[in-house]
This record gives sequence, structure tokens and C-alpha cells, in this order.
Amino acid sequence: MPPLLADIRDDLGLSAAAAGLLTTGPLLALGILAPLGPRIARRYPVERLLVAAALVTALGTAMRGLGGIPALYAGTLIAGAAIALSQVVVPALIRARAPERAGVLTGAYSMSLVTGATVATFTAIPFENALGGWEATLAIWALPALVAAAVWLPLAVRAHDPVPAPVGHPLWREPVAWSIALFMGLQSMAFFSTITWLPEILESDGASEGFAGFLSGVTQLVQIAPAFAIPVLAARRPTQTRLLAIIVGTAFLGLLGVLVVPDAALLWMVFLGIGQGGALGLGLILPVLRGKNPGQVAGMTAMSMGVGYLIASAGPAIVGAARDATGSWTWPIIVLLCMTAAQVPAAWRAVTK
Repeated sequence: MPPLLADIRDDLGLSAAAAGLLTTGPLLALGILAPLGPRIARRYPVERLLVAAALVTALGTAMRGLGGIPALYAGTLIAGAAIALSQVVVPALIRARAPERAGVLTGAYSMSLVTGATVATFTAIPFENALGGWEATLAIWALPALVAAAVWLPLAVRAHDPVPAPVGHPLWREPVAWSIALFMGLQSMAFFSTITWLPEILESDGASEGFAGFLSGVTQLVQIAPAFAIPVLAARRPTQTRLLAIIVGTAFLGLLGVLVVPDAALLWMVFLGIGQGGALGLGLILPVLRGKNPGQVAGMTAMSMGVGYLIASAGPAIVGAARDATGSWTWPIIVLLCMTAAQVPAAWRAVTK
């Protein structure tokens, strides 16, 4: 959606803050529904839950292609609800089925999230040109979700055991769990705010719509490698303080470069991609590393995504509101810099445990 956001706003007459809600909506769904993941995983095999979630994701994504504001927002929320379930149960599935490969599998999972977003970003404008509008361009992404359901279906048929995910574990009193949740919230807030508004920020600096979409795609393309590498590296270390410093510092430098020297945007996209891709990978691996068993991993993941995505949901709208209030992109970028810098104190307890 981000490369198409300017066209969607023009077509539907949405303000920057209202358009930010298109990203906020799924994040709210993730935050509200994530705590239900461990409860559902207690009753049904995760493989079957993933098939159901993929089908519902396809439904919500297809709805967005119907056109108009109600279908756009409703479809986005439905897809977000399904994604909330799958994101919570996958780390618990990894810990339960293959704990000896937790770092590599979490890295592969993190990398796949970034890869999907990268492909969508690079192809959004070409699809819009080929299909004649943003509606069909959004709806076509129901097809990968259907493919995902088909891939998981044979595993779902054979699966019988749910993941033991106890409900009511007192994680709310665990400082480490709160540290993971706050880090997840701040890195997600910066990530989703950036991918929502980066194309328009780059266009304001003189880039064409197509080139701004390309640069945004470069950022996400660069994220693929650190999204895989950071969980692998983190799993091999008792503490992750150096990784945290490198990740946050690199992302901060990328955003600062966009603000101060926008003519070197391609370079800053590389820095930003390395930092934000690594932050996503670290956020996903920390519950796997700090949880004492699959049940606690599920609980920590649910808490980190529940609290984290509720925090993150405010990000795109806050950045959009800053743009509406100031009429320029300077203060919105400063807001993104603050979101990024705050990740270090938020994650410190979790990475030093």
C-alpha cells in the first residue's frame, strides 16, 4: 500500500492522518488479538491455525479491491486480525517443533516477512499501471495468501498436537517481558511509520513517484539479509547489547541522512534497511531466547505483539498528524528519529538478561 498511498488519498480524499489509519488499523488488530493466540494454540494444532489465518488474510486482502473507504478499511482490519494470529503462534511452533534450530528458523521467518513486503513494494506501481488502478493492485495480493494456505494444508491434515501454551502466566510482572514488548512496540512503530510515509517523504525531496517507490523497495530489499542474520547471531550470544547498538545506530543514521542530505537518498536507504531489518529480527528472536519453554515463548510473543503493536499502531497516524500540523516533512522525520533512539533503553533489560 505505501507506494500507492498518494493515489489512494487523492482518489478518496483522505487526509494524511486518516491515511495513516490504514496502517494503524492492522496494528490495532495485531495488538488486541495477539493475546488470544496462546489460548487458541492450546486447542488447535498451529499448522491448522496457519491455514485458517492464510485464508482469512486472502479474504480481507481481496475486499480491499472492491473500492471505496468502507471496503478498504474493513478488508485491512480483517487481514490484520488473521495476521495477528499467525505472527503469535509461529515462534511458539518453532520452539516446540525444532528448538535446536530456533535461531535459523526465526531468521528465516523474519526474512520472509521482509521479502514479502519488498516484492510488494517493488511491484506496486508496475501493477497499478498494468491493472489500471490501486484497487486491483491491492486485491491481487490475496493470491500469495491462498498459496500459503495450500502449502500448509498437507501439514495441517497430519497435525494433531497443539502447542502447550498456558494461559494466565504472570508475565505482566516480568521486567524482561515488558522490555521485549516495549522494544517490539518501538521498532514496529518506527518500521510501519517509515514504510507508510517514506515514499511521500522522498517525493517531497524531488523524487518521482516511481523512483520513490523504487527507493522504498531498496530499503526493504536491504532488510532481508539482517532480518535473517540477526536472529542467528543473537541465538549464539548470551547477551545482545552490541547487536542492539549497531541496529539502532544504523537506522538512526539512515533517517538522519534523509533529513540532512536527501540527495544521497539511495545511501540512506541502505543504512535504514540494515537497521530496521535487524530490529525486526531481534524483536522476533528475543521471546524465543528468553522463554523457558514453548508455553512461555507463546506467552512472551503474545505479550510483545499485544503491547508492542498497540504502541506501534499510533505511529503512522502520529507522523501523518505531524505532517498535517507543520506542512513539511522535517518534524515527521524528527519524530521517526525519536522512535528509533528510544529502542535502546526499551530493549536494554531484555538484551542483557
